[in-house]
Amino acid sequence: MRIIAGIYKSRILKTLKGQNTRPMTDRMKESVFNIIGPYFDGGTVLDLFGGSGALSFEALSRGASKAYICDLSKDAIKIIKENVTLLGVDSQVFVLNMDYKAALKKLQDQKFDLIFLDPPYRLNIVNEIIDYLLKNEMINQDAYIICHFVKGNVDKNQINALSLIKNYAYGSSEVLIYKMD
Repeated sequence: MRIIAGIYKSRILKTLKGQNTRPMTDRMKESVFNIIGPYFDGGTVLDLFGGSGALSFEALSRGASKAYICDLSKDAIKIIKENVTLLGVDSQVFVLNMDYKAALKKLQDQKFDLIFLDPPYRLNIVNEIIDYLLKNEMINQDAYIICHFVKGNVDKNQINALSLIKNYAYGSSEVLIYKMD
């Protein structure tokens, strides 16, 4: 797994061993970042299902100011922390070892500019999380929400407060990009 662009371009990230995570491919990641903007001028990232933290590190490489990366797995947290040290972004990354519900409650007073929702495929919770974020006003104006899930697992039309910018299908997975109006 590598960072595609920005100040950490071509840096190799550590990843989790095994089949418990399925990171977004470089091709998918590149497509997403081409849509939401190849580079950022600051902004706060929320990554609720961090895995290795690759999406957040890509955003930081491209100019995001800080990232909150959450994962329930202790193995994932270990890898995320190793990647934080590897890139030297200790002051920009806040790592939360807890489930997504606890993280959302803990971060309820925060507002985010870029949100990554890439839950395990067995969980059908993307709409629920977006509803929570909207209800608690955790999404900044012009923010993007990137959702990665098993095809057909999300009702794209259920979310009225967001504009659907792009919908990609890759094999058995799907990526939605929403923008806050």
